[in-house]
Amino acid sequence: MMNKNTKSILALTMAALLLTVAVSGTLAYLVDVTSQVKNTFTPARVTCAVNEPGWTDGNKTKSNVSITNTGTTSAYIRAMIVGNWYDANGNIVAPHTVEIGNPTGWKKDGEYDYHVNPVAAGQDTSVLIASYTPVRPEGVPADAVFKMTIVCQAVQSEPKTAVTQAWGSDAAALLN
Repeated sequence: MMNKNTKSILALTMAALLLTVAVSGTLAYLVDVTSQVKNTFTPARVTCAVNEPGWTDGNKTKSNVSITNTGTTSAYIRAMIVGNWYDANGNIVAPHTVEIGNPTGWKKDGEYDYHVNPVAAGQDTSVLIASYTPVRPEGVPADAVFKMTIVCQAVQSEPKTAVTQAWGSDAAALLN
């Protein structure tokens, strides 16, 4: 005759064995019957490029400059315009502040111009430079050449905190 402890151990062993068989059978069924689910995640690309048709009027006037969102998601865009006069050896002979006024859809803060609305992927900002003709400052040699460089940056528009993290709260306050 079995004692009470032996019966308890035997009952627990049988219950554990039954549970193991049930779980193993369920897992085997699920592995055999359930098809594999593939979770594909494609991160967004946030990039931009200057869209500048070039100089006109014999290389005297820059016009119709905008920025294109070349990324895959809506983005806020900012641009910095740098102008300099260069001699024949490529040395800067005079820095030049490019004044573009207040283009529609843009706000100036420090050295950057911010496009106030997000730009959809593949779309252009409103015109940043409608028309600009540099004026040679006094003292700049006649053979000096003016060059304008436009540097642009983009940051995803959602979540809005991305703008604050990338450009700071002052920049985020300028945007819609």
